[in-house]
Amino acid sequence: MIDNRVRELVGELRPGTDACPPDERVDRIAALDRAINILHAALSVETAAFAEQRRAEDLADGIAADGAGRGAATELGMARRVSKETIDYQLAFAKPLVDDLPQLLAACLDGQVSQAAAKHVVKACETLDREQRRALDGDLTELAVRLTPGQVKKASDRRVTAADPGAAIAKARKARAEKSIRAIVNGDGTGTLLATLPIEQAVASWQALDHEARGRRADGDERPIRALMCDLFVERVTGRTPAVDLNLEVGVVISASSLLGVDDQPAKVVGHQGGDYGVLPAGLARELAGSESAWARRLVCDPFDGTLLSMDTRKRRFDGALRKFLLHRDGTSRRPFSDAPIYEIDHAIPYADGGSTAAANGHGLANQDHRIRDLPRWRIEPIDGDTAKGCRWTTPTGHTYTSRPPPILGHGNARARLRRRRTDE
Repeated sequence: MIDNRVRELVGELRPGTDACPPDERVDRIAALDRAINILHAALSVETAAFAEQRRAEDLADGIAADGAGRGAATELGMARRVSKETIDYQLAFAKPLVDDLPQLLAACLDGQVSQAAAKHVVKACETLDREQRRALDGDLTELAVRLTPGQVKKASDRRVTAADPGAAIAKARKARAEKSIRAIVNGDGTGTLLATLPIEQAVASWQALDHEARGRRADGDERPIRALMCDLFVERVTGRTPAVDLNLEVGVVISASSLLGVDDQPAKVVGHQGGDYGVLPAGLARELAGSESAWARRLVCDPFDGTLLSMDTRKRRFDGALRKFLLHRDGTSRRPFSDAPIYEIDHAIPYADGGSTAAANGHGLANQDHRIRDLPRWRIEPIDGDTAKGCRWTTPTGHTYTSRPPPILGHGNARARLRRRRTDE
């Protein structure tokens, strides 16, 4: 119903090629922006409400308070085809907005405040208690209505600090304690490593790399300063010199035809815990394969759909070659619409219920996804008894989603596809 109403609204708009006075088009763009603000706010309200409903139902089912509602983000992520982390991030914004900042929420639902501005306000208030947030609600809403999102961020930080100087200290201490590091795949054979550190550690690390790089340049090294800093960073982290001589395994999956130079189908990079880390051009993959430290492992895939073929074992644990096989076959967590790396190999049909420790009953899951399946009213079952054909996930609301292993070379690969010959039974 909501979809149809939005489609009706969009249908009333004239295409950009139609004659339309610029002043009218500007007004229409501004009106659409307000409509987007309203829909974003409505989405936050519904998201927070669903999370609360799921928590209440889990408590009624006897789930402990610290675990109740744990599956809400996964359910919503599957329904919206986004990651659980995306929903977690939205819930962290939606809940305080709905519960503690009623005036700001009303302005958002009226289209006066964008989601970007509202997020800055909620972020600034995260160290305050409910009473403090409500006391500042009116002032912060007034700022959010009349300022740009960037201005709102600075103004709300100042307002919160002035109202409670201790909150600023608590926020800084909390942020300094939550150090983190993550890798981002850029999709062009490169990656970005981001580390969030206490400011003095971040600056000291940068200065140490910069100082050493400039020293090497002065000694005759012809590499640019930035390239030197990057190579020094890798050398210091891995303990290997030079930076290209790394005693670590990085999986590169490439077709035999591309490896031999017959064609140029791109390769796929696989981490040590699985995960699809993006595309690697075939030429670059061949260069890496020709290095002295490279070694090969043969993977046999289905010539029709590109999935990795099954392999059985009698072992209780998914380890050794079977674990490596499933990491390559599944790539990322088999929870529908998840792109998280694999941390656990799980039995689709639980071992305690007679499920076999075989490729046909195994699938890779992220940490959180493995815990979700044990919550009440969740059900996972392999299609036709084989996880290579797919796994069907049923959520507590009765919605079903299916996941299949990706083609071994990744989605979007342009390899020639064979057609299955139809047979009459």
